[in-house]
Amino acid sequence: MNSSKTALRSKIGIALIVMGFISPVIGLLIPFFNLSSTLTTSLVAVFMVGGPEVFLVIGTALAGKQGITLVQNKLKRMLGLPEGRYPATKRQYNLALFIMFMWLISLTVPLYIPGFMELLHLDQLMWYYYLIIDLLFIVAFVFLGGHQFTTKFARLITWEEWELPEKKTDN
Repeated sequence: MNSSKTALRSKIGIALIVMGFISPVIGLLIPFFNLSSTLTTSLVAVFMVGGPEVFLVIGTALAGKQGITLVQNKLKRMLGLPEGRYPATKRQYNLALFIMFMWLISLTVPLYIPGFMELLHLDQLMWYYYLIIDLLFIVAFVFLGGHQFTTKFARLITWEEWELPEKKTDN
């Protein structure tokens, strides 16, 4: 009986984790249901802003580390990547760097070239534009970059004592 409770709790947790991952997609689909503008705005906000975090936190609490690893491995399989922690291949790493570079360019170009978004007729789709490029960044950083990216990022944000190099003297 106790193991069946654990299994049910784990299944509910995994379902909530998956819901956390797909809720932004649901948020993108809500405007097509022709609901009232107030209800549409509220639902989009829930599914795009607060919902994913709530689903992921509750799902993680219920499913535990094994549940998260299971979902992460399934997502990696869907992307054609190996499961678990792994070093990225050179090609995979360079692809992740390219996607991240394009992400940076796509964020900065509209700021420096005022008519860029209107030129491409993206001014009406600004929300989708930024959502898509942010999702690409996450895929590049978390899935394509492998363990190297996450390790390098962890080193970047971790304080380390720094010693200045010795001053060279001219003889």
